[in-house]
Amino acid sequence: MRLALIAGAGLVVAASHVWAASEAAKGPMTIPEPLRVEHHELFEELEKATKAGGKTGAAAAKVRDVLRPHFEKEERYALPQLGALDSVTGGGTPRAELTADLIRRSDAFRAELPKMLEEHKRIGAALHEMERAAESEKKAGPARLAEKILGHAMMEEKVLYPASLLLGEYAKATEKAK
Repeated sequence: MRLALIAGAGLVVAASHVWAASEAAKGPMTIPEPLRVEHHELFEELEKATKAGGKTGAAAAKVRDVLRPHFEKEERYALPQLGALDSVTGGGTPRAELTADLIRRSDAFRAELPKMLEEHKRIGAALHEMERAAESEKKAGPARLAEKILGHAMMEEKVLYPASLLLGEYAKATEKAK
């Protein structure tokens, strides 16, 4: 397993160069591929957990039902701005249209954020239920998945959401400096 992770890390580094070139061609307001892939993989694992049967499968279905619209909201409001990180940190002044788009998106995200944080609480409660069910039925995979998704949500709240908002604040400061 460790060797696979090391080999996988090499592929990620190699793929990141290809990804950066393709992202630049699409423009800066594209969700970074690693985030898009992570959401997809978490959701695929969750779909498998719904087929675990018993209380675990039922609890996983509840998680899926609250997580799907939340992921859609994140991919609409919180994550696209992060695609602009390379443009913003690359030096120079961002293009006016990028600045305006970052401000618009950040303001929309800031307005949606309280609801999204409430959704995280509902998702967390559903995940704890899934974890308890999986542990009682001795289904280690779904229990680990619940912990993994909880960690993902914490990373969003502590890193991704603030970074997304910070990009908007940066764009506003850039706009005022003109």
